[in-house]
Amino acid sequence: MNLRLILTLIIKEAEQVIKDHSILLVLFIAPILYFVMMGSTYIKKDEEKVSVGVVDMDLTKSSKSFLNKVNATQKVDITHVYNSLPEAKIGMSKFEIQGIISIPRDFEKKLKKNESSPIGLILNNTKFLSSNDINKAVNLVTMDYALESRQKYFESKGINPTFAEIKANPITTQVNGVYNPTNNYGNFLLPALLVLILHQTLLIGLSESIASDRKKGLMKVGFETSKNNFLTYITGKLGFHLFLYSAYLLFTFLVAFPYFDLPIKGDFLTLIFVSLVFFMATLLYGWFISTFFSSQAVAMEIMAFTSYPVFLVTGITWSISDMPLFLQFISNLLPLKPFFVFIKRHAIMGVDAYLYSHEVIQLLLLLLLGYVAAFLRFRYLQKKSMQIKPMVSGTLDQNGI
Repeated sequence: MNLRLILTLIIKEAEQVIKDHSILLVLFIAPILYFVMMGSTYIKKDEEKVSVGVVDMDLTKSSKSFLNKVNATQKVDITHVYNSLPEAKIGMSKFEIQGIISIPRDFEKKLKKNESSPIGLILNNTKFLSSNDINKAVNLVTMDYALESRQKYFESKGINPTFAEIKANPITTQVNGVYNPTNNYGNFLLPALLVLILHQTLLIGLSESIASDRKKGLMKVGFETSKNNFLTYITGKLGFHLFLYSAYLLFTFLVAFPYFDLPIKGDFLTLIFVSLVFFMATLLYGWFISTFFSSQAVAMEIMAFTSYPVFLVTGITWSISDMPLFLQFISNLLPLKPFFVFIKRHAIMGVDAYLYSHEVIQLLLLLLLGYVAAFLRFRYLQKKSMQIKPMVSGTLDQNGI
């Protein structure tokens, strides 16, 4: 491996990127633009004060007290009062509200008799996060209100207040949320989105560069510059992208994570090391796949098309074990899958190293697999370029190598 030749290849790659507006846009503008867009979308991380409508058929002190307690919760905002359930459902259809709380007649009377008085809750599940917030808030208030009502009932029977409280609530639960104590969507999704942005822009930019090399016959020039040494060529060709995305990586962890109040609970050097392994594996995979394209437009379209499918099969939005077996197999071949798990366990959860060692080993194996695949592809293209002579001196060979 010749350092001088590697530097020459890195400089050539940098010059190619700067001269090609399409690659320049993907590698320099797209990551920052997407960071700002995605970050702005989830900057609050969670939806607060979800609009709710009420239908109070009881109109008593107890029903008003119950609704006031619901309205005092962080997630719910009672914005509309309706006279009937059909009227409230029309309001939901118009998206005036995301949920309906219905208080039945005789609500207070049944409470005083310690009888069951079910409260109706209708949720718009097209926005499942909002509906979950409403459901959780109403159920918590219901449990507290029911406890208070039962305690007053037992006290009215002459039972000591302390024993009345125990009798009213014989079983208690203590819920402690860990890793994402506020249970917000931003902390769950933002780390994965930031990594996905870097992953996809890196692949798209690299694939355009490789496709441009093949179209212009510069790949053969790169082979010759490296003296047909694979390690020299691949280090020089990918070195610029690795340096650039290492800078993005530091920006992500040192600027974006603190700005969005995302935790990094594990060792920072371990985080950087594993992230570099992930990027190197991604670059080798990207180079191998991109060598099958000779059109920048096709390369960009295919890489962009894979963004959402890749995100889906890596286990962020759905459990991998519940996917079909062939999707599980594909998922385990993607560096994103173990890296997402690593980020969650190391940075977000801060667990001990042995709990994410499997993911680190998987990334190293995928790096080795990517290296072998890229090496074999390099040898194939190298032999092909040596066998086919240019049609005219100074022109491209027929295969665009």
